[in-house]
Amino acid sequence: MKIYVVRGPNGPTFLAFVLFALLVCACRPAESPGSRDPGAVTAEGLLGTPVLLANGESTVYAVVRLGTVSRAAQQRGPVNVALAIDTSGSMEGGGIDAARKSGQRVVDSLADGDRLAIIVYHTRAELLMESEELSTDVRIEAKKKIAALEARGTTAMGEGLDLALNQINEHFDPKGINRIVLLGDGIPNEPSRLEYTAQRAGERGIAITTIGLGLDYDEVLMGNIASTSGGRYRYVEAPEKLAAFFKEELGRFDMVYGRHASATLTPGPGVRIDGVVGGNSGSGATYVPLGDITRGDTRDIVVRLVVKPRKPGVPIELLDATITFDDALEEAGRLQRHIYFGAHTTTDEAEVAKAKRPDVELAAALAEASATTIRAMAMGKQGRYVAAREMLTKGSDMAMSQSKRTPSRELEKLAENMQTVAKDMPAADAPKPQPAPPAHGYEFSDDVMQSAPQPAEAPSVVKMRKEVHQQAVDQLY
Repeated sequence: MKIYVVRGPNGPTFLAFVLFALLVCACRPAESPGSRDPGAVTAEGLLGTPVLLANGESTVYAVVRLGTVSRAAQQRGPVNVALAIDTSGSMEGGGIDAARKSGQRVVDSLADGDRLAIIVYHTRAELLMESEELSTDVRIEAKKKIAALEARGTTAMGEGLDLALNQINEHFDPKGINRIVLLGDGIPNEPSRLEYTAQRAGERGIAITTIGLGLDYDEVLMGNIASTSGGRYRYVEAPEKLAAFFKEELGRFDMVYGRHASATLTPGPGVRIDGVVGGNSGSGATYVPLGDITRGDTRDIVVRLVVKPRKPGVPIELLDATITFDDALEEAGRLQRHIYFGAHTTTDEAEVAKAKRPDVELAAALAEASATTIRAMAMGKQGRYVAAREMLTKGSDMAMSQSKRTPSRELEKLAENMQTVAKDMPAADAPKPQPAPPAHGYEFSDDVMQSAPQPAEAPSVVKMRKEVHQQAVDQLY
Protein backbone atom coordinates (compact mmCIF):
# COMPACT_ATOMS: atom_id res chain seq x y z
CA MET A 1 0.00 0.00 0.00
CA LYS A 2 1.40 3.42 -0.91
CA ILE A 3 0.91 6.27 1.59
CA TYR A 4 0.86 9.80 0.23
CA VAL A 5 1.39 12.80 2.48
CA VAL A 6 -1.68 15.01 2.22
CA ARG A 7 -1.40 18.62 3.26
CA GLY A 8 -4.70 20.04 4.44
CA PRO A 9 -5.96 22.89 6.60
CA ASN A 10 -5.68 20.84 9.80
CA GLY A 11 -2.13 19.58 9.23
CA PRO A 12 -1.27 16.43 11.25
CA THR A 13 -4.87 15.92 12.35
CA PHE A 14 -6.06 15.61 8.76
CA LEU A 15 -3.17 13.25 7.90
CA ALA A 16 -4.02 11.04 10.88
CA PHE A 17 -7.61 10.84 9.71
CA VAL A 18 -6.53 9.81 6.21
CA LEU A 19 -4.22 7.11 7.57
CA PHE A 20 -6.98 5.78 9.83
CA ALA A 21 -9.39 5.64 6.90
CA LEU A 22 -6.84 3.77 4.77
CA LEU A 23 -6.20 1.23 7.51
CA VAL A 24 -9.90 0.62 7.99
CA CYS A 25 -10.36 0.07 4.25
CA ALA A 26 -7.40 -2.32 4.13
CA CYS A 27 -8.68 -4.45 6.99
CA ARG A 28 -12.31 -4.64 5.94
CA PRO A 29 -13.14 -7.98 4.29
CA ALA A 30 -14.02 -7.72 0.60
CA GLU A 31 -17.72 -7.91 -0.08
CA SER A 32 -17.54 -10.25 -3.06
CA PRO A 33 -18.47 -13.82 -3.96
CA GLY A 34 -14.85 -14.77 -3.28
CA SER A 35 -15.34 -14.01 0.43
CA ARG A 36 -17.04 -17.43 0.65
CA ASP A 37 -13.95 -19.19 -0.71
CA PRO A 38 -14.04 -22.66 0.89
CA GLY A 39 -10.27 -23.01 0.56
CA ALA A 40 -10.57 -26.46 -1.02
CA VAL A 41 -8.04 -25.76 -3.79
CA THR A 42 -4.48 -24.99 -2.74
CA ALA A 43 -1.48 -23.64 -4.63
CA GLU A 44 2.11 -23.53 -3.45
CA GLY A 45 5.18 -22.03 -5.10
CA LEU A 46 8.54 -23.81 -5.03
CA LEU A 47 11.69 -22.31 -6.53
CA GLY A 48 14.76 -24.30 -7.54
CA THR A 49 16.95 -21.67 -5.89
CA PRO A 50 16.35 -18.14 -4.61
CA VAL A 51 20.00 -17.26 -5.27
CA LEU A 52 21.41 -16.86 -8.78
CA LEU A 53 24.97 -16.29 -9.89
CA ALA A 54 25.53 -12.71 -11.01
CA ASN A 55 27.01 -11.58 -14.32
CA GLY A 56 25.82 -14.57 -16.32
CA GLU A 57 22.66 -16.06 -17.79
CA SER A 58 20.90 -18.45 -15.39
CA THR A 59 18.29 -21.17 -15.75
CA VAL A 60 15.99 -21.83 -12.80
CA TYR A 61 12.88 -23.96 -12.31
CA ALA A 62 9.72 -22.65 -10.68
CA VAL A 63 7.08 -25.18 -9.61
CA VAL A 64 3.44 -24.32 -9.03
CA ARG A 65 2.07 -27.18 -6.94
CA LEU A 66 -1.71 -27.60 -6.95
CA GLY A 67 -3.54 -29.66 -4.34
CA THR A 68 -6.82 -29.96 -2.50
CA VAL A 69 -8.04 -29.95 1.09
CA SER A 70 -10.92 -32.31 1.82
CA ARG A 71 -14.26 -30.58 2.35
CA ALA A 72 -17.72 -31.88 3.15
CA ALA A 73 -19.49 -33.41 0.18
CA GLN A 74 -21.77 -31.00 -1.66
CA GLN A 75 -24.43 -31.54 -4.24
CA ARG A 76 -22.62 -31.18 -7.54
CA GLY A 77 -23.68 -28.90 -10.32
CA PRO A 78 -25.38 -30.19 -13.46
CA VAL A 79 -23.36 -32.27 -15.91
CA ASN A 80 -23.28 -31.49 -19.62
CA VAL A 81 -21.50 -34.41 -21.29
CA ALA A 82 -21.05 -35.57 -24.87
CA LEU A 83 -20.05 -39.17 -25.47
CA ALA A 84 -18.15 -39.64 -28.76
CA ILE A 85 -17.80 -43.35 -29.60
CA ASP A 86 -15.63 -44.94 -32.29
CA THR A 87 -17.83 -47.33 -34.27
CA SER A 88 -15.37 -47.93 -37.13
CA GLY A 89 -14.77 -51.41 -38.49
CA SER A 90 -11.83 -52.02 -36.15
CA MET A 91 -14.23 -51.99 -33.17
CA GLU A 92 -15.93 -55.17 -34.44
CA GLY A 93 -16.26 -57.86 -31.77
CA GLY A 94 -15.17 -57.15 -28.21
CA GLY A 95 -14.63 -53.44 -28.84
CA ILE A 96 -18.18 -52.62 -29.89
CA ASP A 97 -19.59 -54.85 -27.15
CA ALA A 98 -17.56 -52.95 -24.56
CA ALA A 99 -18.66 -49.61 -26.05
CA ARG A 100 -22.31 -50.64 -25.71
CA LYS A 101 -21.87 -51.70 -22.08
CA SER A 102 -19.91 -48.57 -21.18
CA GLY A 103 -22.42 -46.32 -22.91
CA GLN A 104 -25.22 -47.92 -20.89
CA ARG A 105 -23.21 -47.29 -17.73
CA VAL A 106 -22.90 -43.60 -18.60
CA VAL A 107 -26.67 -43.34 -18.94
CA ASP A 108 -27.19 -45.07 -15.58
CA SER A 109 -24.56 -43.01 -13.76
CA LEU A 110 -25.85 -39.56 -14.70
CA ALA A 111 -28.64 -37.94 -12.69
CA ASP A 112 -31.99 -36.70 -13.93
CA GLY A 113 -31.52 -33.18 -15.24
CA ASP A 114 -27.98 -33.86 -16.47
CA ARG A 115 -27.50 -33.42 -20.20
CA LEU A 116 -26.20 -36.17 -22.49
CA ALA A 117 -25.37 -36.16 -26.19
CA ILE A 118 -24.23 -39.29 -28.03
CA ILE A 119 -22.06 -39.08 -31.14
CA VAL A 120 -20.72 -42.00 -33.15
CA TYR A 121 -18.05 -41.78 -35.79
CA HIS A 122 -17.08 -44.22 -38.52
CA THR A 123 -16.68 -43.18 -42.19
CA ARG A 124 -18.52 -40.05 -41.08
CA ALA A 125 -19.77 -38.65 -37.78
CA GLU A 126 -23.40 -38.99 -36.72
CA LEU A 127 -25.38 -37.31 -33.96
CA LEU A 128 -26.99 -40.40 -32.52
CA MET A 129 -28.78 -38.45 -29.78
CA GLU A 130 -28.92 -34.67 -29.58
CA SER A 131 -28.09 -33.25 -26.16
CA GLU A 132 -31.09 -33.74 -23.89
CA GLU A 133 -31.84 -33.54 -20.19
CA LEU A 134 -32.07 -37.03 -18.80
CA SER A 135 -35.42 -38.37 -17.66
CA THR A 136 -36.97 -41.84 -17.59
CA ASP A 137 -38.12 -41.61 -21.21
CA VAL A 138 -34.82 -40.12 -22.44
CA ARG A 139 -32.85 -42.85 -20.69
CA ILE A 140 -34.90 -45.57 -22.37
CA GLU A 141 -34.35 -43.99 -25.77
CA ALA A 142 -30.62 -43.45 -25.15
CA LYS A 143 -30.09 -47.07 -24.10
CA LYS A 144 -31.99 -48.31 -27.12
CA LYS A 145 -29.72 -46.30 -29.46
CA ILE A 146 -26.56 -47.47 -27.69
CA ALA A 147 -27.65 -51.11 -27.79
CA ALA A 148 -28.00 -50.84 -31.58
CA LEU A 149 -24.41 -49.65 -32.19
CA GLU A 150 -22.64 -51.40 -35.06
CA ALA A 151 -19.00 -51.37 -36.19
CA ARG A 152 -18.37 -50.32 -39.79
CA GLY A 153 -16.33 -47.97 -41.99
CA THR A 154 -13.18 -45.94 -41.33
CA THR A 155 -12.39 -43.48 -38.52
CA ALA A 156 -13.69 -39.90 -38.86
CA MET A 157 -12.58 -39.00 -35.33
CA GLY A 158 -12.06 -35.32 -36.16
CA GLU A 159 -15.65 -34.94 -37.32
CA GLY A 160 -16.86 -36.80 -34.25
CA LEU A 161 -14.95 -34.54 -31.86
CA ASP A 162 -16.15 -31.41 -33.66
CA LEU A 163 -19.74 -32.60 -33.39
CA ALA A 164 -19.31 -33.37 -29.68
CA LEU A 165 -17.83 -29.91 -29.01
CA ASN A 166 -20.73 -28.24 -30.84
CA GLN A 167 -23.21 -30.10 -28.63
CA ILE A 168 -21.45 -29.05 -25.43
CA ASN A 169 -21.12 -25.45 -26.60
CA GLU A 170 -24.83 -25.21 -27.40
CA HIS A 171 -25.72 -26.11 -23.81
CA PHE A 172 -22.65 -24.82 -21.98
CA ASP A 173 -23.37 -24.29 -18.29
CA PRO A 174 -20.84 -22.05 -16.49
CA LYS A 175 -22.02 -23.44 -13.15
CA GLY A 176 -21.87 -27.08 -14.25
CA ILE A 177 -19.41 -29.70 -15.47
CA ASN A 178 -18.93 -29.56 -19.23
CA ARG A 179 -17.13 -32.62 -20.55
CA ILE A 180 -16.44 -34.66 -23.68
CA VAL A 181 -15.57 -38.35 -23.41
CA LEU A 182 -13.83 -39.58 -26.57
CA LEU A 183 -13.38 -43.33 -27.13
CA GLY A 184 -11.22 -44.60 -29.99
CA ASP A 185 -9.33 -47.72 -31.00
CA GLY A 186 -7.75 -46.71 -34.29
CA ILE A 187 -5.88 -44.08 -36.32
CA PRO A 188 -8.11 -41.15 -37.40
CA ASN A 189 -8.64 -40.39 -41.08
CA GLU A 190 -7.51 -36.75 -40.61
CA PRO A 191 -5.54 -36.22 -37.38
CA SER A 192 -4.53 -32.62 -38.14
CA ARG A 193 -7.82 -31.08 -36.95
CA LEU A 194 -8.02 -32.86 -33.62
CA GLU A 195 -5.56 -30.84 -31.56
CA TYR A 196 -7.04 -27.58 -32.87
CA THR A 197 -10.46 -28.73 -31.67
CA ALA A 198 -8.91 -29.66 -28.32
CA GLN A 199 -7.39 -26.20 -28.04
CA ARG A 200 -10.78 -24.59 -28.67
CA ALA A 201 -12.35 -26.84 -26.05
CA GLY A 202 -9.70 -26.00 -23.46
CA GLU A 203 -10.08 -22.27 -23.99
CA ARG A 204 -13.83 -22.64 -23.44
CA GLY A 205 -13.36 -24.69 -20.28
CA ILE A 206 -14.47 -28.00 -21.80
CA ALA A 207 -12.16 -30.84 -20.80
CA ILE A 208 -11.85 -33.86 -23.09
CA THR A 209 -11.35 -37.28 -21.54
CA THR A 210 -9.71 -39.55 -24.13
CA ILE A 211 -9.74 -43.32 -23.95
CA GLY A 212 -7.52 -45.40 -26.21
CA LEU A 213 -8.72 -48.97 -26.55
CA GLY A 214 -6.46 -51.82 -27.61
CA LEU A 215 -3.12 -51.57 -29.43
CA ASP A 216 -3.85 -49.92 -32.78
CA TYR A 217 -4.65 -46.31 -31.84
CA ASP A 218 -2.21 -43.35 -31.69
CA GLU A 219 -1.47 -42.88 -27.99
CA VAL A 220 0.53 -39.68 -28.53
CA LEU A 221 -2.35 -38.03 -30.34
CA MET A 222 -4.95 -39.14 -27.79
CA GLY A 223 -2.72 -37.94 -24.95
CA ASN A 224 -2.20 -34.56 -26.62
CA ILE A 225 -5.94 -34.06 -27.12
CA ALA A 226 -6.52 -34.62 -23.41
CA SER A 227 -3.65 -32.46 -22.13
CA THR A 228 -4.38 -29.61 -24.56
CA SER A 229 -7.96 -29.37 -23.30
CA GLY A 230 -7.13 -29.91 -19.62
CA GLY A 231 -8.63 -33.42 -19.63
CA ARG A 232 -7.41 -36.91 -18.79
CA TYR A 233 -6.06 -39.66 -21.02
CA ARG A 234 -6.27 -43.39 -20.36
CA TYR A 235 -4.94 -46.44 -22.17
CA VAL A 236 -7.33 -49.37 -21.81
CA GLU A 237 -5.69 -52.57 -22.95
CA ALA A 238 -8.69 -54.91 -23.07
CA PRO A 239 -12.38 -54.23 -23.80
CA GLU A 240 -13.48 -55.85 -20.54
CA LYS A 241 -11.60 -53.14 -18.60
CA LEU A 242 -13.38 -50.28 -20.35
CA ALA A 243 -16.44 -50.17 -18.10
CA ALA A 244 -14.27 -49.84 -14.97
CA PHE A 245 -12.56 -46.73 -16.35
CA PHE A 246 -15.90 -45.20 -17.30
CA LYS A 247 -17.09 -45.79 -13.73
CA GLU A 248 -13.96 -44.13 -12.35
CA GLU A 249 -14.24 -41.12 -14.65
CA LEU A 250 -17.94 -40.57 -13.97
CA GLY A 251 -17.28 -40.85 -10.23
CA ARG A 252 -14.96 -37.84 -10.50
CA PHE A 253 -17.94 -35.66 -11.43
CA ASP A 254 -19.09 -35.87 -7.80
CA MET A 255 -15.70 -34.75 -6.46
CA VAL A 256 -15.11 -31.55 -8.45
CA TYR A 257 -13.81 -28.69 -6.29
CA GLY A 258 -12.86 -26.27 -9.06
CA ARG A 259 -14.18 -25.95 -12.64
CA HIS A 260 -12.53 -24.47 -15.73
CA ALA A 261 -9.17 -24.06 -14.00
CA SER A 262 -6.21 -22.44 -15.70
CA ALA A 263 -2.82 -20.97 -14.88
CA THR A 264 -1.48 -17.68 -16.25
CA LEU A 265 2.30 -17.35 -15.96
CA THR A 266 3.85 -13.90 -16.40
CA PRO A 267 7.66 -13.52 -16.34
CA GLY A 268 9.38 -10.52 -14.80
CA PRO A 269 11.62 -8.06 -16.65
CA GLY A 270 14.64 -9.71 -18.20
CA VAL A 271 13.16 -13.17 -17.60
CA ARG A 272 12.03 -15.56 -20.33
CA ILE A 273 9.76 -18.57 -19.95
CA ASP A 274 11.85 -21.16 -21.74
CA GLY A 275 9.00 -23.62 -21.46
CA VAL A 276 6.25 -25.07 -19.33
CA VAL A 277 7.59 -28.62 -19.13
CA GLY A 278 5.25 -30.79 -21.16
CA GLY A 279 3.31 -27.77 -22.41
CA ASN A 280 3.70 -24.51 -24.27
CA SER A 281 6.76 -22.32 -24.48
CA GLY A 282 7.21 -18.65 -25.13
CA SER A 283 8.98 -15.61 -23.73
CA GLY A 284 5.81 -13.76 -22.67
CA ALA A 285 2.78 -14.60 -20.56
CA THR A 286 1.77 -18.23 -20.91
CA TYR A 287 -1.70 -19.75 -20.46
CA VAL A 288 -2.06 -23.34 -19.24
CA PRO A 289 -5.51 -25.01 -19.26
CA LEU A 290 -6.03 -27.29 -16.25
CA GLY A 291 -9.61 -28.49 -16.69
CA ASP A 292 -11.46 -29.46 -13.50
CA ILE A 293 -9.78 -29.88 -10.12
CA THR A 294 -11.19 -32.80 -8.16
CA ARG A 295 -10.73 -33.99 -4.59
CA GLY A 296 -7.35 -35.66 -4.14
CA ASP A 297 -5.82 -34.14 -7.27
CA THR A 298 -2.18 -33.10 -7.14
CA ARG A 299 -0.26 -31.55 -9.99
CA ASP A 300 3.03 -29.76 -10.52
CA ILE A 301 3.26 -27.08 -13.19
CA VAL A 302 6.99 -26.97 -13.85
CA VAL A 303 8.24 -23.75 -15.48
CA ARG A 304 11.75 -23.42 -16.87
CA LEU A 305 12.96 -19.81 -16.65
CA VAL A 306 15.98 -18.18 -18.28
CA VAL A 307 17.25 -15.05 -16.53
CA LYS A 308 19.43 -12.44 -18.23
CA PRO A 309 22.75 -11.46 -16.57
CA ARG A 310 22.38 -9.10 -13.59
CA LYS A 311 24.68 -7.17 -11.30
CA PRO A 312 25.58 -8.69 -7.92
CA GLY A 313 23.28 -8.18 -4.96
CA VAL A 314 20.13 -7.15 -6.84
CA PRO A 315 16.61 -8.57 -6.39
CA ILE A 316 15.00 -10.26 -9.40
CA GLU A 317 11.30 -10.44 -10.12
CA LEU A 318 11.09 -13.89 -11.69
CA LEU A 319 7.48 -14.91 -12.18
CA ASP A 320 3.88 -14.18 -11.27
CA ALA A 321 1.58 -17.22 -11.35
CA THR A 322 -2.20 -16.89 -11.14
CA ILE A 323 -4.42 -19.96 -10.81
CA THR A 324 -8.03 -19.21 -11.71
CA PHE A 325 -11.04 -21.49 -11.33
CA ASP A 326 -14.78 -21.53 -10.70
CA ASP A 327 -15.64 -22.71 -7.20
CA ALA A 328 -17.80 -25.85 -7.30
CA LEU A 329 -18.50 -26.21 -3.57
CA GLU A 330 -19.97 -22.95 -2.32
CA GLU A 331 -20.64 -21.33 -5.71
CA ALA A 332 -18.28 -18.58 -4.61
CA GLY A 333 -17.72 -17.54 -8.21
CA ARG A 334 -14.41 -17.16 -9.99
CA LEU A 335 -11.55 -17.62 -7.51
CA GLN A 336 -7.83 -17.10 -7.77
CA ARG A 337 -4.59 -18.19 -6.18
CA HIS A 338 -1.58 -15.90 -6.63
CA ILE A 339 2.06 -16.94 -6.31
CA TYR A 340 5.08 -14.69 -6.72
CA PHE A 341 8.60 -16.00 -7.33
CA GLY A 342 11.59 -13.79 -6.57
CA ALA A 343 15.36 -14.24 -6.23
CA HIS A 344 18.55 -12.26 -5.79
CA THR A 345 22.06 -12.43 -7.22
CA THR A 346 25.48 -13.07 -5.72
CA THR A 347 29.05 -13.66 -6.84
CA ASP A 348 29.51 -16.41 -4.24
CA GLU A 349 29.25 -19.79 -6.00
CA ALA A 350 29.10 -21.62 -2.67
CA GLU A 351 26.06 -19.59 -1.66
CA VAL A 352 24.37 -20.50 -4.94
CA ALA A 353 25.10 -24.20 -4.47
CA LYS A 354 23.87 -24.15 -0.86
CA ALA A 355 20.58 -22.46 -1.80
CA LYS A 356 19.53 -25.15 -4.32
CA ARG A 357 16.45 -27.15 -3.34
CA PRO A 358 16.78 -30.90 -4.04
CA ASP A 359 13.00 -31.43 -3.93
CA VAL A 360 12.48 -28.90 -6.73
CA GLU A 361 15.33 -30.37 -8.75
CA LEU A 362 13.67 -33.79 -8.46
CA ALA A 363 10.24 -32.46 -9.44
CA ALA A 364 11.79 -30.76 -12.47
CA ALA A 365 13.71 -33.91 -13.44
CA LEU A 366 10.57 -36.07 -13.25
CA ALA A 367 8.69 -33.61 -15.45
CA GLU A 368 11.54 -33.27 -17.95
CA ALA A 369 11.97 -37.05 -18.23
CA SER A 370 8.25 -37.54 -18.82
CA ALA A 371 8.06 -34.73 -21.38
CA THR A 372 11.12 -36.10 -23.19
CA THR A 373 9.52 -39.54 -23.38
CA ILE A 374 6.29 -38.16 -24.87
CA ARG A 375 8.05 -35.89 -27.36
CA ALA A 376 10.41 -38.63 -28.53
CA MET A 377 7.50 -41.03 -29.01
CA ALA A 378 5.77 -38.36 -31.11
CA MET A 379 8.90 -38.15 -33.26
CA GLY A 380 8.80 -41.93 -33.61
CA LYS A 381 5.23 -41.67 -34.91
CA GLN A 382 6.62 -39.39 -37.62
CA GLY A 383 9.30 -41.94 -38.51
CA ARG A 384 12.13 -39.78 -37.08
CA TYR A 385 13.64 -42.75 -35.27
CA VAL A 386 17.28 -41.64 -35.22
CA ALA A 387 16.55 -38.29 -33.56
CA ALA A 388 14.03 -39.92 -31.22
CA ARG A 389 16.59 -42.49 -30.06
CA GLU A 390 19.17 -39.77 -29.46
CA MET A 391 16.66 -37.74 -27.45
CA LEU A 392 15.66 -40.75 -25.36
CA THR A 393 19.26 -41.78 -24.72
CA LYS A 394 20.27 -38.29 -23.65
CA GLY A 395 17.14 -37.93 -21.51
CA SER A 396 17.78 -41.26 -19.83
CA ASP A 397 21.38 -40.32 -19.02
CA MET A 398 20.27 -37.00 -17.52
CA ALA A 399 17.56 -38.68 -15.44
CA MET A 400 19.96 -41.31 -14.12
CA SER A 401 22.50 -38.65 -13.25
CA GLN A 402 19.90 -36.62 -11.36
CA SER A 403 18.67 -39.72 -9.51
CA LYS A 404 22.15 -40.10 -8.02
CA ARG A 405 21.92 -36.56 -6.59
CA THR A 406 18.29 -36.88 -5.49
CA PRO A 407 17.59 -40.61 -5.12
CA SER A 408 14.25 -41.56 -6.66
CA ARG A 409 13.09 -44.95 -7.86
CA GLU A 410 10.40 -43.17 -9.84
CA LEU A 411 12.99 -41.19 -11.78
CA GLU A 412 15.09 -44.31 -12.33
CA LYS A 413 12.02 -46.06 -13.75
CA LEU A 414 11.40 -43.23 -16.21
CA ALA A 415 15.06 -43.46 -17.28
CA GLU A 416 14.77 -47.22 -17.77
CA ASN A 417 11.59 -46.72 -19.80
CA MET A 418 13.40 -44.31 -22.13
CA GLN A 419 16.17 -46.82 -22.66
CA THR A 420 13.67 -49.58 -23.47
CA VAL A 421 11.74 -47.48 -25.99
CA ALA A 422 14.97 -46.32 -27.66
CA LYS A 423 16.24 -49.88 -27.98
CA ASP A 424 13.06 -51.06 -29.72
CA MET A 425 12.99 -48.28 -32.33
CA PRO A 426 14.07 -49.01 -35.93
CA ALA A 427 17.68 -48.22 -36.81
CA ALA A 428 16.84 -45.93 -39.75
CA ASP A 429 14.26 -43.23 -40.34
CA ALA A 430 11.07 -43.93 -42.26
CA PRO A 431 10.33 -41.95 -45.46
CA LYS A 432 9.64 -38.37 -44.42
CA PRO A 433 5.88 -37.68 -44.05
CA GLN A 434 4.25 -34.58 -45.43
CA PRO A 435 3.02 -31.97 -42.93
CA ALA A 436 -0.74 -31.90 -42.46
CA PRO A 437 -2.35 -28.67 -43.73
CA PRO A 438 -3.22 -26.14 -41.00
CA ALA A 439 -6.85 -26.24 -39.91
CA HIS A 440 -8.74 -22.94 -39.58
CA GLY A 441 -5.50 -20.95 -39.73
CA TYR A 442 -4.00 -22.62 -36.66
CA GLU A 443 -0.33 -23.45 -37.16
CA PHE A 444 0.58 -26.79 -35.64
CA SER A 445 3.97 -27.63 -34.21
CA ASP A 446 6.31 -30.12 -35.88
CA ASP A 447 4.82 -32.85 -33.70
CA VAL A 448 1.40 -32.53 -35.31
CA MET A 449 1.96 -34.24 -38.65
CA GLN A 450 0.61 -37.13 -40.56
CA SER A 451 2.02 -40.32 -39.09
CA ALA A 452 4.71 -42.07 -41.10
CA PRO A 453 4.10 -45.66 -42.18
CA GLN A 454 4.93 -47.76 -39.14
CA PRO A 455 6.93 -50.98 -39.42
CA ALA A 456 5.29 -54.19 -38.27
CA GLU A 457 5.98 -54.68 -34.58
CA ALA A 458 5.30 -57.44 -32.10
CA PRO A 459 2.20 -56.81 -29.93
CA SER A 460 4.42 -56.96 -26.84
CA VAL A 461 6.48 -54.02 -28.11
CA VAL A 462 3.38 -51.96 -28.93
CA LYS A 463 1.89 -52.76 -25.52
CA MET A 464 5.13 -51.77 -23.77
CA ARG A 465 5.21 -48.45 -25.61
CA LYS A 466 1.64 -47.61 -24.64
CA GLU A 467 2.31 -48.47 -21.00
CA VAL A 468 5.44 -46.28 -20.99
CA HIS A 469 3.51 -43.42 -22.56
CA GLN A 470 0.73 -43.78 -19.97
CA GLN A 471 3.27 -43.63 -17.11
CA ALA A 472 4.81 -40.47 -18.57
CA VAL A 473 1.39 -38.83 -18.96
CA ASP A 474 0.41 -39.75 -15.39
CA GLN A 475 3.62 -38.21 -14.06
CA LEU A 476 3.33 -35.03 -16.11
CA TYR A 477 -0.39 -34.27 -15.94
